[in-house]
Amino acid sequence: MSNEIVVINNLYKSYGDIVALNDVNLIIRKGVEGLIGHNGAGKTTLISILLGLRKANKGNISFFGFDPWREGYKIRKRVGVMHEKTYFPKNFTGREYLEYVCYFYGYDSVTVKRRVRELIDIIGLEEYIDRKIGSYSAGMLQHLGLAQALIGYPEFVILDEPTSNLDPVSRAMFLKLVERLYREEKINFLISTHVLAELERVCRYVHIIRKGKVIEEGLLMELAKKYVNEYTIICSDPVKLFDRLSSVLGHDNILLDENKIHLTTDNWPELEKTVLSIALEENIVINFLGPRYGFLEQIYRRVMD
Repeated sequence: MSNEIVVINNLYKSYGDIVALNDVNLIIRKGVEGLIGHNGAGKTTLISILLGLRKANKGNISFFGFDPWREGYKIRKRVGVMHEKTYFPKNFTGREYLEYVCYFYGYDSVTVKRRVRELIDIIGLEEYIDRKIGSYSAGMLQHLGLAQALIGYPEFVILDEPTSNLDPVSRAMFLKLVERLYREEKINFLISTHVLAELERVCRYVHIIRKGKVIEEGLLMELAKKYVNEYTIICSDPVKLFDRLSSVLGHDNILLDENKIHLTTDNWPELEKTVLSIALEENIVINFLGPRYGFLEQIYRRVMD
């Protein structure tokens, strides 16, 4: 069975003189993948075309083997979507709202009750499902939106900027839930976002888009080998380790910042061996040895430069 969900070839979309997508080629596979780029990069336009809501000027798309513009209804039956700006009726409770949406799927009353109960358990909505939606926090609203996207038992879910309004704790909780849904429920996800924090914990493969073009893509770990070159060391004797490493790296590639050592290298495996060797020789305890910033943040910054 093919691992490919979406195959896009030479996709072009413009609005008058404004080019939104320019010769986009990409493949979205099973798993959790990221589509990252600044606001206005073309992410939402691409999602709209994938769902058959907008027509491309040129190019070909195969989504579950179907053309989105001609056969979009066949795709939408198998896909869940959480849009960037989701609006809910504030006077409904969460349960009332999910039951209301379930009826649009043609479920009978018994199936509606059962499906809503399943979603409450899967997403973890029990604590606030019977409260008015108007009282929900941003994190609660995102969980409710995800529950709505799962009503139709989708194989693939598109999340458009799902964490942009969340605080760091809520963001981490939401992405942890996505990771669990993929692992336990076998639901595939495309996360479209410009918020990179925590994303590397759930995405195995990313596509980076800028000004309507996919400028880089690949397995996160392979991109890390290619682009990540800034690292931090926290240890028991940073001054001594800094002095030893300076002779190896040169002063332009290493910085002592209070109790931290920041360094730049394009050959991390070799330098890591050197650091551990010196630490063992000098009886220095290494408390942290890794990227100065998140993998994805460094990849994104260097690709965009």
